[in-house]
Amino acid sequence: MSLAGKLAWLRRSSTLRLSLALSAIFALCMATAVFIAIAIGSDVFERRIDTTLETLARTSDLGGARGDTFGVILRRPDDINDLPRPFARVIARGGGTVVLDRDYRQSEAWRVLVDRDSKGAPIMAALPLEDAEDAFDLLGGILWITVLTMIALTLMVGLVTGILAQRRMKRINGTLTALASGDLTARTGIARNRDDLDDMARQVDVTASELERLVAQTRNLSASLAHDLRTPLARLRSRLETLPEGEERGAALEEAERLSSIFDTIMRVARIEAAQGTDGFEPVALGELMRDLAETFGPVVEDEGKTLNLNIDGNDTVMADRQMLVQATANLIQNAMRYGGDQIALSARAGAISVADNGPGVDPDQYAEIVKPMVRLDTTRQSDGTGLGLALVRAVADRHNAQLILSQTDPHGLTVTLKFADL
Repeated sequence: MSLAGKLAWLRRSSTLRLSLALSAIFALCMATAVFIAIAIGSDVFERRIDTTLETLARTSDLGGARGDTFGVILRRPDDINDLPRPFARVIARGGGTVVLDRDYRQSEAWRVLVDRDSKGAPIMAALPLEDAEDAFDLLGGILWITVLTMIALTLMVGLVTGILAQRRMKRINGTLTALASGDLTARTGIARNRDDLDDMARQVDVTASELERLVAQTRNLSASLAHDLRTPLARLRSRLETLPEGEERGAALEEAERLSSIFDTIMRVARIEAAQGTDGFEPVALGELMRDLAETFGPVVEDEGKTLNLNIDGNDTVMADRQMLVQATANLIQNAMRYGGDQIALSARAGAISVADNGPGVDPDQYAEIVKPMVRLDTTRQSDGTGLGLALVRAVADRHNAQLILSQTDPHGLTVTLKFADL
């Protein structure tokens, strides 16, 4: 499997999507908070600088001289010839922030205020903002690093949580898939009780156990009924054989034989469905199997006035129970002889075996129905049959983890294929 296939769960993980959504909301809120904090902090700082400048201006008495120091500029508003030009524009507005292209007295940013001194004369006061700018840059950097770190941690926690949750979901899905395919022994095996996923897993196991018990009970009941009724049927047949020859006697014997065949098929299906593991499995060459069946059933088909064709492409080998495959294919051949046309084809190719006929075929909408036990279509109810042939074939397919495929024969008819997954 490719890396893209292995990581496909990332697109479907609800836990991870929730973590990403929460991380996005968290990032947006934190970014907004950082912007607001920096903006409010800058505004508060400028107000405090303005208050300091106002205090300096109103408590000063320059008397026409300059009161400059290294960190403060105090002078009349018209005594600014030695200052950079941006000062003049800000002073003309009554004050503000001056941003310079290069340092003036080791600062590129100054806060300027024009006010009145202690004697009411105009005065200009300015303080450098270099240290404040550095402090805000440092504070902003710390805030952004903190935000990014918290977002990364949130994503990491979400990813780890998503992986752990996905593992449990994968086990639950795998168990449900196995149960749907007929493996009633499948369990999640999750016994802890940490969250709702654990509760779901345990409930799946409880449901699977109950389902296995009910199905086993039903199968055992069907097999037991079929087994118990065989003896009365045998006695009935013996008594019927003692009756005088006649049409009624023959019809009764045929019906008894039909009932006996139904019960035998029910028991075979029950035994196949109840089997577990791969006991009795052996390498089976599909081409050789179909050749043997063609030799066995060829004369029977010819006696019915029909033709049996054989199509072999390769000789793939599968691990299978040969006798079960023989039973399944024999049932398909008998169905083709009973309901199909005059042409029957046995095929083995690409890891699959199939039986096709050129009869009237089956409506594709009925495919899912005819593989159920005791189901017979209206068009076949007048002919002999038990309605168990395809049910046995499906049981054999499930036993081998093979895919049972029903399709239309070109131009008409029915093709039944068993496609094996493991060669």
